[in-house]
Amino acid sequence: MKIHDAPFAIRCIGFSAREINIFDATFSVEQKRRKQYFRLSVDSLQEPDLYLVNADDLKALATLADMEPNNLRPVLLVGAPHVELPFANIERPIRWPKLFDALDTLMERRLIMLAKQNPADAALLNNAPERRRRERLDLDLTDPLEYERMRSIPPQSDRILVIDDHSTFRDDLAITLAHHVVPVEWASDPEAAAEVYARRSISVVLISPQSGSFDPYDLCSSIKHQHRDSRIAVIFLIDQNFVYDHVRARQVECDGFLNRHLEQPQILLALGKFLSLRR
Repeated sequence: MKIHDAPFAIRCIGFSAREINIFDATFSVEQKRRKQYFRLSVDSLQEPDLYLVNADDLKALATLADMEPNNLRPVLLVGAPHVELPFANIERPIRWPKLFDALDTLMERRLIMLAKQNPADAALLNNAPERRRRERLDLDLTDPLEYERMRSIPPQSDRILVIDDHSTFRDDLAITLAHHVVPVEWASDPEAAAEVYARRSISVVLISPQSGSFDPYDLCSSIKHQHRDSRIAVIFLIDQNFVYDHVRARQVECDGFLNRHLEQPQILLALGKFLSLRR
């Protein structure tokens, strides 16, 4: 079985800000363990290896149902749920050795199952449910006009635009997506990008915000405003040292971010939520 050297990504659901800070600090100091973990930011589009869920929070349990967890993306409950659920769980107060033992067990099972998968099988791309970007609307109380305002026209075909100083990432992504017949355009700046999406139907715009020649949030706002009546996703393609401004990103309707150094299958899995990925 292939050794997994990278830390495992955890999506935390239903925990307080204080608990989140404790998780972050604990994962950070446990660097000598054979298996290491880190928490995904709420705005990260990277798919998690595991869901860590506050079992005392009914809203978190309802959110978990939308995630459709399985053995490839398992769940660890913290606390005692009010109903019986088919997931591993640990009791409160948290005993960190027990937490890590439970995480390690779930990840070991996941790695065994992944080892049995055909790496070329793209079916996994369609098995990850879309994470909600806004709260679920109440069918009885919501004004019908609100639904009308949220409706948008999907692009006629899948096409990605990468706005980056260099074309290297675009070239690698184009090779990966060739199997799915998804063209990947490239532009080095907002002016060149405007020429592309003025004559092409674009599904996803990937912006590298590290460039100092433009403000990525202003660019996102401009793209979203220009395509107000169509469905276009804008995603930041960040490096580790970039600080993502959650508040400002939400104001300009940015769809989230991806670490540009993720492996191509992980990039593809995240982008699959915004593409049809025809085979």
